[in-house]
Amino acid sequence: MKRQFTILFLCAALFAKAQINQAFYHGIVANVSYDTVLYNLQKLQAFGIKQPGTAALTNTKNWLIGKYQQYGYSNIVSDNFTYGANTLTNIVVTKTGDLYPNTFLIVDGHYDTKTGTGTNDNGSGVAIILEIARLLANVNTQFSIKFINFSAEESGLIGSDDYVTNISTPQNLDIRLVFNIDEVGGVAGQTNNTVSCESDQSAPTANNAVSALFTDTLAQATAVYSGLSTIITNAYGSDYVPFQQAGEIITGFYETNESTYVHGSGDNLAHLDTSYVVEIAKASTGAALFLARAYDVYTATRIEAQKHSLNVYPNPFRDQITIENTSDEIYTYIIYGIDGKKICSQQISPATQSLSNMADLSAGFYILNVMDERGGVLERMKLIKNK
Repeated sequence: MKRQFTILFLCAALFAKAQINQAFYHGIVANVSYDTVLYNLQKLQAFGIKQPGTAALTNTKNWLIGKYQQYGYSNIVSDNFTYGANTLTNIVVTKTGDLYPNTFLIVDGHYDTKTGTGTNDNGSGVAIILEIARLLANVNTQFSIKFINFSAEESGLIGSDDYVTNISTPQNLDIRLVFNIDEVGGVAGQTNNTVSCESDQSAPTANNAVSALFTDTLAQATAVYSGLSTIITNAYGSDYVPFQQAGEIITGFYETNESTYVHGSGDNLAHLDTSYVVEIAKASTGAALFLARAYDVYTATRIEAQKHSLNVYPNPFRDQITIENTSDEIYTYIIYGIDGKKICSQQISPATQSLSNMADLSAGFYILNVMDERGGVLERMKLIKNK
């Protein structure tokens, strides 16, 4: 579990709205394809009832792996676990970020079903995750992304719980955010123009405020990149729960008009709204681009050193360090130990920022890197921590 630096997320919330609306992102979101989403929904439906131990579940797993390979991903892990007498698989696809390769945005949704084909629950979420993965395959991002299709969600969040218990927690994965997409098909014949953005409102409560800020960012991205309205609701009963219970930050999408057909034979294309799924795919793609800090490698330029004005004091410091940004730019700074291990990273707005939690660091030397929004290093300086 990562240490919390609340200032980072408060700054992100203050400046999110302006930063989300980017022409580069709009160009990618414009390529969300109705035909591709529909085709993937049809394929997922055709596999049948995807319960543990069925050929339908295995065939779906193999098809999904093939799709990610088709999109050009090579870091695809079949995370196998045992449930009852069955060996099941979480599919974990990693896209490595350029600036923060060891910090992950997780975009997830389960691919198993209960008693029906699950075209809404959760073929809709899987089809959207595939579309995000397709569109971001060749896009540079600062943060790494893990696209995860969990299994045995309908059996009690078994796959996601296994992943958290045996992988993310033991490996101390630095998870920026878990973005869960589950049951977003809407209801055929109804006006499906609103999506629920889910925030953490449950115990443990340490990350609730940060989850609320990220959920607000998700709602803003939805307004910018889709034609949908949003409401904020409580996160519950899906694959983000094991992460939430482990102290990670979560958010998610869920349909606002709730289908009465899920978990039954009526959960099929005839009873959902494909156009609604496509709109959520647009919102999800725009949000993923922003949350992973995607950038256009062809137009990215470093901010010239003379443009920035950054004061760091006191140095040497004891318990607190102040970083003052007097420019009109937003920077990111990272503090490393002398051994190269990252201590913390924060976004810094055009305002004075104070770190009040430096007292727990050991006395010694540290390195401060300051970067622009494109990842260009503007300044590197040595910090000294006194006893």
